[in-house]
Amino acid sequence: MSVEFTVRASDLRQATQELTANRGKYSSSDFVDILVSESAALLRAVGTESEAPITGAVPGSVRVPLRILGKINEALSTQKEKEVTFHCEPGVIQIGKFSVKHPEIQLHGIEPQGPVLPINLSTLDTLAWARLFPAREIDEHGMRARVEDAESARRSAIAEALLALQVLEVGERQLNHFVDCHIQEAVKRLSKKLEAA
Repeated sequence: MSVEFTVRASDLRQATQELTANRGKYSSSDFVDILVSESAALLRAVGTESEAPITGAVPGSVRVPLRILGKINEALSTQKEKEVTFHCEPGVIQIGKFSVKHPEIQLHGIEPQGPVLPINLSTLDTLAWARLFPAREIDEHGMRARVEDAESARRSAIAEALLALQVLEVGERQLNHFVDCHIQEAVKRLSKKLEAA
C-alpha cells in the first residue's frame, strides 16, 4: 500500500510552511493529515488547511508528525526540480532524492473531514470540545495534548480560586459545579456552531 503524487515543489513548500506556522508548544505533538485525491493534496492540521494541485496520484491518506513536515520543508528548499514526486509507504516518505523514516508515518483510506478547529482554541472551548467528542475522535483530530493542557489549567485555576474564596467558605464541590456549568454553556454554543457548519 502506498500514496503517491507529483506536485510543484513551490506549492508543496508553501503548504508545509502554512501548516508549521504558529504551532508553539504543540509543534512536537501535532500531526498533519495529507488527503490525496485525483487532482489535489489537502494538508490538514489543527486549525490550518492548505491545498496543492497534483498530478499522477495514487489516492489515499497519510498521517505525518508535524516535526517531520518541518524536515520535508527544509528538503524542499534544496530541491532544484520544479516538480517533485511525493511517495509514501508506512514509515517512510520519499520526495525526489530526500527520504525520511519514522514509525508514526501512517497510511489510511480517505477519511471524512472532521470539524475545523481554530489553532488557538481557548481553554474553555477546548474543555467544551472534549465533552462533545469521544476520546477516540480527540486523538484522531490531534487534540489530546491540548485537552490535557486545558484539564490541567482547569485544575490549577480551581485550586487557586479555592484559596482565594476560602474566607467566604466556598467549597471545592461548589466551585467545580460552577465551572462545569460554565463549560456546559460553552458546549451548547459550540454545538450550535457545529450544526450550522
